[in-house]
Parts: sequence; C-alpha cells; structure tokens
Amino acid sequence: MIAASAATCVAQSNVYSLNIVGYVNVPVQGAGRLSLISNPLKPSNGNYNITNTIVMTDAQTDAQIYKWNGNAWSTDIPQYFGAAGGWFPDATMNLGEAFFIQNPGAATSITFVGEVATGNVDYSLPAGTSFVAPKTPVTQDFPGADVGHENDQMYTWTGTAWDSVIWQNFGAAGWFGDGHPGESTNGPTVIPGGGVVYANTGAAITWSRQFNP
Repeated sequence: MIAASAATCVAQSNVYSLNIVGYVNVPVQGAGRLSLISNPLKPSNGNYNITNTIVMTDAQTDAQIYKWNGNAWSTDIPQYFGAAGGWFPDATMNLGEAFFIQNPGAATSITFVGEVATGNVDYSLPAGTSFVAPKTPVTQDFPGADVGHENDQMYTWTGTAWDSVIWQNFGAAGWFGDGHPGESTNGPTVIPGGGVVYANTGAAITWSRQFNP
C-alpha cells in the first residue's frame, strides 16, 4: 500500500495521495450486486492491466468484471480467485474507462493504485455507446456543458438498477436530467471511481480539461 501524507473524503470515495501518487478506495456493492465503477488513476509504469491497477482482498474472491467492448459485452469475464490465484482471464482497464464489477462478498470498496493525471487531460468518445468516467479523482459534473451532440444521452446506475432519469444534451443549452435535484447543465455528478454510460448519436468527440491540483 502506498503511504499517504493526507487523506480527503470526496463523496463516498476515499482519495489518498502523496503529491500525485496514491490510491483511491471506490465503494462497491456486496452480496453479488453490480457496481458501475471506473479506473480513476494512471499506473506509474504505464501498465493498465487490472492485476497492476486494482488491489483486491480475499474477501472479494469470486468477484467478476463485465466490460463493454464498444459494440457488446465482452465474452471474456475476468474473475478474482483470491490472493493466490489473482484475476483470470486478465484484462485492461484504461484511465476513465467504466465497467461493472459484481462482488459476492461483504467488502464495501476496492482500491485502485497509480498516479493522478495532471495538466492537459484528453478525452475521446467514439460514435455509439461507451462506458466512461472522469479521468481525475475528484467529484465533478461530467462531461461538461460544452461536450456532446444535441440529443446525446447519458445513463447512470443507482446501485441496483438504471436511474429512471436519462440525461439528454440540448445543444448549446448543455445537459438536462429532467429535474434531478441539484442538476447541472454540465451533466450528472460522478464521484471518484464512478462512471456513466454515454450514447453518442453523432461523430466521435474529443475534448480536453486542465487539472492542476
């Protein structure tokens, strides 16, 4: 575990850091329920393999990961076989990539390790459906009012089902969540290690954000 000189609780995710190197504890459901989470850190060695980026415990043995491959669910479903067995088959989870994890145990969080992306942070979304998240571990309204085609939509996970409120882009007016309490035209609020499903109705989208903690 990386030593930390400061700890900050952001929403329900705990972010610990020593300068820009550290780890993020991301809340997950137990008892076999699904959680939509994401990788909020970049690995120090550039290796995005889940064995290198996620710290699991024996309490999470038999956890499974479901990853969207851009057109359908991947048929390769990584499963955690405890500290002795690790993940099989292995998988890559890039910075800002969201996925479902199904945790059969009672553990309430999993830990990502790596570095915080700073400076100019680039994003890209292909046409169609993507499971995405902010690339910096701070609670934020995502992706921003300036991102998206008119009629693009975003779906959020409540922990047990898809939220009945679907966020929709209205062009220059930004994002609207049909009266969500405290809604922002920048989009839904995403905690560190959270995620959304983005339905891009047009061409690929690219944008950048500056992050200088």
